[in-house]
Amino acid sequence: MTGDEITAWAEKFWRSAGHSEEFPRSLESAVAWALPLALVKLPRLGLATVRRWLDEKKIPFDHPAAGDRPLRACLLARAGRGVMFLDGSDPEDERRFSVGHEMAHFVTDYLMPREKAFTLLGEAGRDLLDGKRPPTPEERLGGLLRGVEVRTFAHLMDRSAAGGVCRLDILEAEDSADRLALELLAPCAVVLSWLEEHNIQWRATSAFDTATQALMHRFGLPPSVAMRYGQGLVMSRRTARGFRDWLGV
Repeated sequence: MTGDEITAWAEKFWRSAGHSEEFPRSLESAVAWALPLALVKLPRLGLATVRRWLDEKKIPFDHPAAGDRPLRACLLARAGRGVMFLDGSDPEDERRFSVGHEMAHFVTDYLMPREKAFTLLGEAGRDLLDGKRPPTPEERLGGLLRGVEVRTFAHLMDRSAAGGVCRLDILEAEDSADRLALELLAPCAVVLSWLEEHNIQWRATSAFDTATQALMHRFGLPPSVAMRYGQGLVMSRRTARGFRDWLGV
């Protein structure tokens, strides 16, 4: 997604929620108002925890991931609605970013492709998109369902045996989700304006720490996220030096 598209989606989200939140934002109540997405907090979240919860609710879960591993959050969606699981034992700043990140996946990786397919298929495609019937040969041949999950959509972020991300499409999806989450929690224009008002010196060595501290304490981002985002903002504001400056003239 482009920067303009991310900004537009963030604005649409707050309009749907009916209000914007003061900083630091939690997003939890806004998600409940804006999207058909429920939040469930479970202690020490992992694949096994999610499976047990779904088994207790008699909800089928056919994701191929095996074994168990810890999760900060994960997302399940079907029939236009979703459930976001959060590690309730995580610190508040980590939960805040997890909500934004998983909500972004729900919008960009599930709702948007679904809405596009529904536009193409019309009302006759509702049962198909809700997983109640298989696609017809004509629908398959037309490629109308490319990129749309007809079965239960599960975002657990598949990893290699070593725990790394080994697919480019996953890396791109994660980057888009991070960027939308940041625009919801700490909008670029708002952060830059706040830093300017507090007299940040963009070319000073202290600028990185100043931006990071503001993102942590004013906007409530986790330290690692605040550091990466702060570095990007500072570098974007540092104008390139001229050749005379480079030579020390």
